[in-house]
Amino acid sequence: MANENVLESYAAKLGFPNSKTLRRIFSILFDGEKDLQILEALPGTARELAEKTGLSEEEVRAAADRLVRRGALSHPMKRPDLYRLFPAMIELRDATVLWPDAPQELFELWEELISNEMPSLIPLLKTLKVPAMMRVVPIERSVESQNTVLDVDSARQIFREAGLVTAVPCACRTQARRNSRSPGCPAPETSVCMQTNGFAQVVLSRGLGERLTNAEALKRIGDAEDAGLVHMVRNNVQQDMFMCNCCSCCCTGLFIVNQTGYPDALAPSRFRVKLRPEACTGCGLCQDRCQFRAITVNGVASVRADRCYGCGNCVITCPEQALALEEVRPLEHIRVK
Repeated sequence: MANENVLESYAAKLGFPNSKTLRRIFSILFDGEKDLQILEALPGTARELAEKTGLSEEEVRAAADRLVRRGALSHPMKRPDLYRLFPAMIELRDATVLWPDAPQELFELWEELISNEMPSLIPLLKTLKVPAMMRVVPIERSVESQNTVLDVDSARQIFREAGLVTAVPCACRTQARRNSRSPGCPAPETSVCMQTNGFAQVVLSRGLGERLTNAEALKRIGDAEDAGLVHMVRNNVQQDMFMCNCCSCCCTGLFIVNQTGYPDALAPSRFRVKLRPEACTGCGLCQDRCQFRAITVNGVASVRADRCYGCGNCVITCPEQALALEEVRPLEHIRVK
């Protein structure tokens, strides 16, 4: 009964207190008696968990490390000896779909939870005004005045200066592909979901992904831009960063913005697109390129400012140079904690 209570409490913390789907996900991830004993005793080191459960340190470490490999538990970057649960549902999803031995059912369950159950949380998120976890970073060559691009705006600068860089398969695309969704996804075959420093070390500790040189990371940023993907990074200024390169056909964040009516799920860049109507020929390339559904073309392009996140995808596509990004938000727009 105690184990059942801790699972119910965890489901509630993730925002899904009555979800049978999430409970089934838990049953796949935590499938042994030792798993449930450890779950009840979290957070803690192997020694602390052994003291709480009565298991030996060796038993705890073997079971907990197996759960880490599954993506069911995590280590804080600054406390690699500590085992803990993920604090947010999307973090748990991202970690578990990269489990190499994950059963097909797990992908189907996450699809059900995100597509059909998560939208019901949007009214609560709007009320709580939860800060966006991810922020759009502009394609630098799309910005009208280059001296307005700061290091925190620059995807290339983030990865040029990183001491350690890794790349993993995109969790959203992995889920989409395992559910036979989005067969026409434009993303390149090489992984363009990348991490630096502490986040990169976490990736390597799970035995996932690949280590990249800074030059390789910069090339993949260019490949993502050529494919029409949107750069997104964690929405604060830190040495440890991750960057997703997102498409509307797979990305959970873009699904929330475009289909659930919650634009604050993602933070825009400090820029917004500006149109010169006299230069527009109405070719429609910008509309096709926009992942945020901010542009419509009826003779000439029309941009909805409230839907523009300042990614610059449309700008680098326009053959007439009728579009450019201009600075509309100060540096204070970016969270620093």
